[in-house]
Amino acid sequence: MKRIVGIIAAVAAVALATACQDGSTPAAGGSSTVTIAPSGAGQPSGSQQPPGTQQSPGTTQPAGNDAPATAGNGKCVDLNSGVVTAALGRLGANVGGDGFYADSGTDAAVGSCPSLLWVLAGTPHGTASSPWHVMLFNHAGYLGTATKNWTAYTTVVGSSDRSVQVQYRWLAGQDASCCPSGGPVTVTLTLGSDNHTVTPDRDFPTQATDPGSGGTPSACPVSKSVLLAALKGTDIESRLAKPIELEDQIDCAGDWAMAHSGTHNNTVNRAQVLFHYVATEGGWRPVDLGSALHCTEIGVPSDVATKICR
Repeated sequence: MKRIVGIIAAVAAVALATACQDGSTPAAGGSSTVTIAPSGAGQPSGSQQPPGTQQSPGTTQPAGNDAPATAGNGKCVDLNSGVVTAALGRLGANVGGDGFYADSGTDAAVGSCPSLLWVLAGTPHGTASSPWHVMLFNHAGYLGTATKNWTAYTTVVGSSDRSVQVQYRWLAGQDASCCPSGGPVTVTLTLGSDNHTVTPDRDFPTQATDPGSGGTPSACPVSKSVLLAALKGTDIESRLAKPIELEDQIDCAGDWAMAHSGTHNNTVNRAQVLFHYVATEGGWRPVDLGSALHCTEIGVPSDVATKICR
């Protein structure tokens, strides 16, 4: 399984930073967008670039016959193309002092090239925990990387014309370096209509993007299995239609999560179920349910409500 890592990018909207960013944590739910630009060569991890939309010299090249700038040898992304090589050079030194190399990328032939292209930049002779970057390109050239910091145990698990799905894992507890138990969390990065902004559908897991922070791990993201367990034996469980099924998409921000429940193939009994993470009470607990909850009236901070209550 190919692994990937984080990105350095310039934030177009500081107050609502999201994927493909530089120096900020993306907003949950992916409701905002940012414009990203290539990072400077040798840029220290965690530092910021000035906001901007212009690609630096050497990151683009003319593409004839409607082929992307990354194209070569009949492929939409030629790992040895000048554009990819120049982008790799802008990542700076790896942890071992060497540069990154292009491990894999968008596998499509010229003539059927997606709008958003990707390349996995890896560590030469690396191990399971070595740094990887997910580099993103549009047809004109290099956009930037998916997260500010490099990550380990990361894979591209899918893509479409305008999106790339990246799966993150991380070490937890006493995990051996070969076998991370944290995650998996999949973040979908989507290219905007301007062909420059890229938006994530959820927060990047800080355990993967900043494993050495030493801070308390965020309660988000949360899986539906965890929330189903939190429902057991509660009044809210008794009020839900049986069998209880939660949809895969769970909006999560801060210490709050919103799930949707409904019986299989039946939207009549579909309901919102609000959860709150309270460490002193053992973790996640259900708060309320209804067809349209007024979140701020039941204690959800307004900035969180705009992300999970819709």
